[in-house]
Amino acid sequence: MDHLILLFARLTDFAARDRPRKIKAKTKADEDMRKLATQDPLSWTPDQPSQGMPNAPQQTHGPPPMYGMMPAPGHIHLPSAFDQSRQDHLNEANKIIVQDAELETATFAAEREWSDIWAAIDILEQAFGPDFQPLSPDHMTPLSTPFGPAIYYRTYSIACTWCLFYTARMYATRVAPGMPPAAMAASGVAAPRTAHWGNTIGRICAGLQPFSSTAPLNPSHGAALMDSCMGLFHAGIQFRDAAQRGWTITKLRNVARLTGWQTSALIASGCERAWMAAAEMGKGPPYTRTMNATAKDDRVSGRSRDANLGPPKDNNDRRFITMNPGARVYWAMGILSAEEDMKQLKLD
Repeated sequence: MDHLILLFARLTDFAARDRPRKIKAKTKADEDMRKLATQDPLSWTPDQPSQGMPNAPQQTHGPPPMYGMMPAPGHIHLPSAFDQSRQDHLNEANKIIVQDAELETATFAAEREWSDIWAAIDILEQAFGPDFQPLSPDHMTPLSTPFGPAIYYRTYSIACTWCLFYTARMYATRVAPGMPPAAMAASGVAAPRTAHWGNTIGRICAGLQPFSSTAPLNPSHGAALMDSCMGLFHAGIQFRDAAQRGWTITKLRNVARLTGWQTSALIASGCERAWMAAAEMGKGPPYTRTMNATAKDDRVSGRSRDANLGPPKDNNDRRFITMNPGARVYWAMGILSAEEDMKQLKLD
């Protein structure tokens, strides 16, 4: 588990440091696309004349210009030696070339560092011995889920370790140098590659669920259910199947009810917000949010709030804590951030 925590730390540090480079790369790509969209292909003319010899002299009309005298009427041609705009254009072009070279160097360094982290994840997976493998079908209770048959391990801690390991795989894929800077966009782009790991996390979480929703839980089982919620969150935001979405919300709320850990209910609301945002952007199927009207937290109950009040405040006693409530980042910005959020969030 310590190795996994260190890998998550490396990935988080890498993602934070690589974010400015990704924004510059995206800005440059948007500018290039904007230039191509505004350029008229019919207005392009070749540098060389279309008729005659390439070096044919051009005929001029009238006497040659006499520099230093009163200019003749008509259009004035500024001598090239005095044309400062041409020099400014060359300087700007050189500046762009230097910036492109710096961006290319930074991208190469980011890809190399990300490859090292991915290799470390591979080494960790190879280090898992036979004790970390799933139980055979003879020792498992068959349980069908929307993700496939449930997976069982010898202990709850081993199941949570694998759940976090596949979460690290998904997180590493989403923060790769070629992914968008916004987390929501990156999760959508990486979904085809991370779909298998997301289904595996669902199968592991299904094996952790209690068989009875009314029987009391022992502390170790309750702790395992709480630990599995983070992996289910990272996997859940990319689910598109209605059955998988419904199963995810139901289990997350069951964890909040059985353990009293209300963060699980917030994770369920976060998944629903991600699905609704994806549907609004045309990146996913439509989804209707399900709300717990009896919840005290407005983020879970869905009760509307005045936008001028800012984010909802906690109910804890904070008389001796000085803070700015408007500066808090809600809804796991690192996982659910959109393009506008990344533009407004200043971390440098």
